[in-house]
Amino acid sequence: MITMKKNIIYQAITLLITIGGFSCQSLEEAPEGISTPQNFYATVDQCEAAYAGSMNALFVEWGGYQNIPAFPDGQFNGTSLDIASTSFNDLWSWHYKAISNVNAVLEAVKAGSLAGNPQENIDNVVAQGRFLRAFNYFTLVRLYGKIPYLTEDTPDPVSTPLTPESRLEIAAVYDLLEADLNFAAEHLGDYDAGTPGKPNKWIAKGYLAKVYLTRATAPLNQVENYAKARDVANDVITNGPYKLLPNVQDVFKTANNHSMEVLFAFHTTAQTPYMPGNAWAPSEMDGWSGGPVKTNWATDIYPEQPRKHNYLLLDFTSDIYDPAAPIINWSKSADGVPYIGKYNMPNLTYDQQVSGGNSGIEMKLLRFADILLIYAEAANMAGSGPTQLAVDRLNMIIDRANAGTGKEARATLALTKAQFDQKVLDERSFELCFENDRYFDVLRKRILKEVNLPDNAQGFDENDYLLPIPPLDAKAIGQNPGY
Repeated sequence: MITMKKNIIYQAITLLITIGGFSCQSLEEAPEGISTPQNFYATVDQCEAAYAGSMNALFVEWGGYQNIPAFPDGQFNGTSLDIASTSFNDLWSWHYKAISNVNAVLEAVKAGSLAGNPQENIDNVVAQGRFLRAFNYFTLVRLYGKIPYLTEDTPDPVSTPLTPESRLEIAAVYDLLEADLNFAAEHLGDYDAGTPGKPNKWIAKGYLAKVYLTRATAPLNQVENYAKARDVANDVITNGPYKLLPNVQDVFKTANNHSMEVLFAFHTTAQTPYMPGNAWAPSEMDGWSGGPVKTNWATDIYPEQPRKHNYLLLDFTSDIYDPAAPIINWSKSADGVPYIGKYNMPNLTYDQQVSGGNSGIEMKLLRFADILLIYAEAANMAGSGPTQLAVDRLNMIIDRANAGTGKEARATLALTKAQFDQKVLDERSFELCFENDRYFDVLRKRILKEVNLPDNAQGFDENDYLLPIPPLDAKAIGQNPGY
């Protein structure tokens, strides 16, 4: 399995790389060609290019989230709760590098780099930056708990080193990222088909709903946020442009990248292609064995339905280079485990699967299906049990998954509040598997030990609900308990 535990060397676009070397010099004239915040972030296009570059810290060929983090979420095969002080350290570095690049733009704009532009345009640029910053901090606070929340106003941490007091309480971090998302939702534009990867107000609201739902659950358990999550999700569902694709077989086809089911995703260009499809495939498909699935979850827990056979790879060719080769079950394969289906044929074309080149896989970050599930969970928990609209929206996911087979039971009003909550959680597990989402549900529902039973819950303790801060940074700001 390709995991975050590898030391991957990657590059992020850094726009201030030459500034530090001149900061202590007395120059009579500014040398031509040196990029500074004042002369680079002078147009909206330059600011937006820098924002796009900030995502390079998170998603580059062979690095970042192209290698899905193999979290111990009960779905990835071969994971462990034996978490060391260096486990998953890369995520900390990626997100803070992205935040640093975003803050550089926001600092320049605050200093007047876009002076002369219409205020609406300036506000939109700021809103894009604040959305991306919140996106990064939302991941960090869920994984690490108390963290520094660096903004464009934070003193340079090199000249003013961070201390343990720099780590904010978890609720305070959420307050700040909510403020960023609310500003983004107010000042971002509507959906633009010409720029599907650009943040818009509906994406900001989608993440705001997800933030509210997370606050309502562990570790904060601020249950008043269920109603907020319900209402914001309902706004996105009712008034936004997004919708479910009718056929579950179409959701992950590379031909449907940028579909109206996808609110936010990592998009690439020819200069930064997607990893080859081989990376996620079993040996018989000339794969590199990068996407094995935990067997008991795939076979005993996931319901038997058409969705299962698209999202998971259970039966596949015994020789991808022989069109007449028989189809075999995973249990008869060389690797002896199921694989992730979302990132393999038939969602990929044959050439994308075997060429060793650009697979075209769109790594999705927020889908409309998630918004429906957020609404269903929040509406149920905000009241005394499931509402008809919560049932109907949950059943939109189940009905598409069943594709007329009726293999999975639909939700009904007869379910108790606890039963409906569990059904939504299960549906999130089935629908959003291997999209960097399940682990966060495991954390907020406090089921880390349960999902890793029976075979890889050894060494579990409550400290495992937070990842370790990288040792070098921990020397300055302190370490999470247990590491």
